[in-house]
Amino acid sequence: MPSIHQVPDKSGTLKPSSVCAVVVAYFPDQGFEARLHVLLPQVGKVVVVDNTPEEDRILGLKEFYGNDAQILVIENRSNLGIAAALSQGLGVAVELGFEWILTLDQDTKCYPDMVLTLLQVYESCGKRPSVIGGNYYDYRKKQLRIRMDAGVEFIEQKTVITAGCLIDTCLATAIGGFRDDYFIDQVDHEFCLRARSKGYRVYISRLPVMEHSIGDADRPHRFLLGLAPPDHSPLRKYYIARNSLVSAMDYWKVEPVWCLQRMVWLLLEAGSIALLQKNPIFKLRAFFAGISDGMHRRMGPCRSELLSE
Repeated sequence: MPSIHQVPDKSGTLKPSSVCAVVVAYFPDQGFEARLHVLLPQVGKVVVVDNTPEEDRILGLKEFYGNDAQILVIENRSNLGIAAALSQGLGVAVELGFEWILTLDQDTKCYPDMVLTLLQVYESCGKRPSVIGGNYYDYRKKQLRIRMDAGVEFIEQKTVITAGCLIDTCLATAIGGFRDDYFIDQVDHEFCLRARSKGYRVYISRLPVMEHSIGDADRPHRFLLGLAPPDHSPLRKYYIARNSLVSAMDYWKVEPVWCLQRMVWLLLEAGSIALLQKNPIFKLRAFFAGISDGMHRRMGPCRSELLSE
């Protein structure tokens, strides 16, 4: 089992140029370029992994950014999933000698001081090898994910989301990187749980470092004291159900509270689909297909016949 002492101290390397951003793209929208330009001055390199299927690309990102030495574009011929894309970005960062990766979704709106804020959290938490997530302003809910506290710079968490997550490359390599068999959804949570099981810590900044939101724009009304899960497509329902269940089965001994909360959340998810969301029959079928595959540990990309109408 890797020890936290295997990851070197980075006391003298807390500078943005030691950070490589990894952005996973899938049919990026017109605002992608503007969001990327806010990120560029904050990091040494940006690796964009484009999972848009080759036949669906109108203009390849590689052609668009081909003359920018700070941006490296990896164009996959098909959608390999978020986990595989993050693994590709991590591999590039390690090969180029970067000490950190900053993982981002394509729709994340970074603040200009994002990277410095996250590096300051690393300094403040004792420069221990850690996974450091960023607080964010949810532009749909119009509120912060975590309440700010003038006297507290960061708090410990069990898991944080992919967007705005600063990860020591040595730590990521030591615990085995990202689980490609998850494909999409819960990749970030599983990574954090695995890091914690190896003795590492997970923190999140109190200061917001980005604007972000989870789920589709068309959200259901609040359900059971505001605990309505975000709305997603049937395909996402499948992965959320399957991967949440597998994570709970894998980590219930070391993270019993998180796993119990995740099981309750899945019950709320099923109730929200049935009572509040559009196209409930199709979504429930995908959801319970994910539960079944999770119980049998059938991982990887979803089989197409599971989602046929």
